[in-house]
Amino acid sequence: MAEAKIEETACEDRISGLPDDLLVMILDLVPTKDAVATMFLSKRWLSIWTMVRRLEYKDSDDESKKSVWWFLNKSLQLHKAPVIDSFCMELGPQCPTSDDVDIGKWVAKAVDCLVDKLKIKLLWSAGPTRLPESLFSCEYLVELTLSGQILVDVPSSSSSYLPSLTDLQLNCVVYKDEDSLVSFLSSCPILDFLTVKREKDDNVKKFTVKVPSLCDFWYSCDRDDDVVDHTDRCLVVDAPAMTNFRIADFTGASCKVEDMPCLELAQLYVESCHDDKFLTCFSSVLSLDMYLSDAMIMHCCNTTINFPRLLKLTIRPWGSDWLEPLLLLLGNSPKLKEFLVDYRYIYNREDLPFSWNQPSSVPECLSSQLEIFEWIEYGDRVEEEEFLTYILANSKRLKTATISVNADLDLEEQESIIEGLKDIPRVSTTCHLLIK
Repeated sequence: MAEAKIEETACEDRISGLPDDLLVMILDLVPTKDAVATMFLSKRWLSIWTMVRRLEYKDSDDESKKSVWWFLNKSLQLHKAPVIDSFCMELGPQCPTSDDVDIGKWVAKAVDCLVDKLKIKLLWSAGPTRLPESLFSCEYLVELTLSGQILVDVPSSSSSYLPSLTDLQLNCVVYKDEDSLVSFLSSCPILDFLTVKREKDDNVKKFTVKVPSLCDFWYSCDRDDDVVDHTDRCLVVDAPAMTNFRIADFTGASCKVEDMPCLELAQLYVESCHDDKFLTCFSSVLSLDMYLSDAMIMHCCNTTINFPRLLKLTIRPWGSDWLEPLLLLLGNSPKLKEFLVDYRYIYNREDLPFSWNQPSSVPECLSSQLEIFEWIEYGDRVEEEEFLTYILANSKRLKTATISVNADLDLEEQESIIEGLKDIPRVSTTCHLLIK
């Protein structure tokens, strides 16, 4: 019997046989530290990584580990790509704060390489750092995120110009002054999306956002518990093209908003508003999500504020006696189709006054438009049951009513509530009741 013929096949290194351009595209898909490590594979790989166009350097959350700065500094000295698509630098408290750490040098390199997306986050213990002036005149920059110990010191509007910037995020940075902020935003002629997160001591009392092109704006401001009065701070928004507006500010600062006729979504998480004009500016909105604080409740009582286009309303009770003002709001929203009550943010609901007088007339939206109703964290207090009964008894076109029971109640109480909910009559014969 003939001996079986044994053939040995040498392992082929097919990857190394690929052209450089394709290898660079592959390395752009892996973490930067892994891409750099390929230089040790062979002479063939020695310099391929230096042409990658996506660079990401992030310090570990573990402060006991060495900062990524040393790796960043050494690798960027060898990097040769003429164009950088995205550059991310996130340095934590473990990063050294000596004069040898030159953040601006590498930001300037990214700008010189026509960077498209740039993200800089400094959480070190040193003071705020200035970024190079060339950043504020980067012709090709589309997305920019600045976070932490960064000083926004923008040159005069004549020298700062970001013609391609559409997405800007400013997270807990420090501003040179109010004029510098205005210059920054005015240098972005096609800015579409803006996110701002503020902390105390950011050097700005009057935060002005005047951007004609702006469509989406997210704004949040942390409360400083050591400061009793925040009324010297204010937000001013003038963005007529705005379609989405979100604000979360419980500092008591004022907010002045110009008319936004294109507005589709508004989330108003504020402790107070200083006049009726604030709420009137959102009268054209399609979807409204708001905390009902005591101050907001007072303005909801203004029967002249109409919401003729409102289709979806989410309210999060946060003050006392919110039911009657809510019914006024419903009465001024004739096209409302979705209505959600979210009780998750009431911490001591038993201490919260909850009373109402059932109105003699029914809001038009209940009798002819409302199709979806939801109550999150329903607790079955007498007034809650009365209000839920009122909604189900008057919503003639209701298709779905979803009730999630307060999870803090014990299992026996939850089961009892669920059984009671099943017995509440519904005027709509097509309404499907979902209980969670």
